[in-house]
Amino acid sequence: MPLPRRIARLQQLILEVAAETVQRRLADPRLRLVTLTRVKLAPDLSTAVVYYSAMAPSDLERRATARALAGAASLVQSVVGDAMGTRTTPKLSFRYDATLAQAAHLEGIFEKLRAERGEAVVPETLADKLAADDDDGADDDEDGDGSLDAQARDDDDAATDEDDGDDAPPPGSRDEDPPAAR
Repeated sequence: MPLPRRIARLQQLILEVAAETVQRRLADPRLRLVTLTRVKLAPDLSTAVVYYSAMAPSDLERRATARALAGAASLVQSVVGDAMGTRTTPKLSFRYDATLAQAAHLEGIFEKLRAERGEAVVPETLADKLAADDDDGADDDEDGDGSLDAQARDDDDAATDEDDGDDAPPPGSRDEDPPAAR
């Protein structure tokens, strides 16, 4: 029986190879918004379940995606088998991973609750924070001429010039070259 670390490593390899295959080698338009999320490999390496999420707006499109993945399973399995380098290749099957859909549903509920409580529904973005920082009245340009004053430039130069360019390690450090053997 393989070690758990080996199983985890093989699961990651299967995920990477299968995702690359689905994304680059399959030209099926039903698979364009598919993301492979995780792999569950049997301890005896006989089967592997590849979980996927799809940004399909309807149940009908999600079923079409499932059919496309089932049809492509043998090709993906062949490519995975070549990459694994094990004696046997696990039989691949694809299963829909509803985790992302559930998370989006929960986020919708939280937004609705925040709206009911009168809290801000839209979280503050980085651009909003930067704009607020610019409006705080602390201006680096005190002269108003669009450039930093001479003292500020000198301070900035001094901070960046502290390294005197001597990149040699201190004496006795491990980065020194060992003494030549005689």
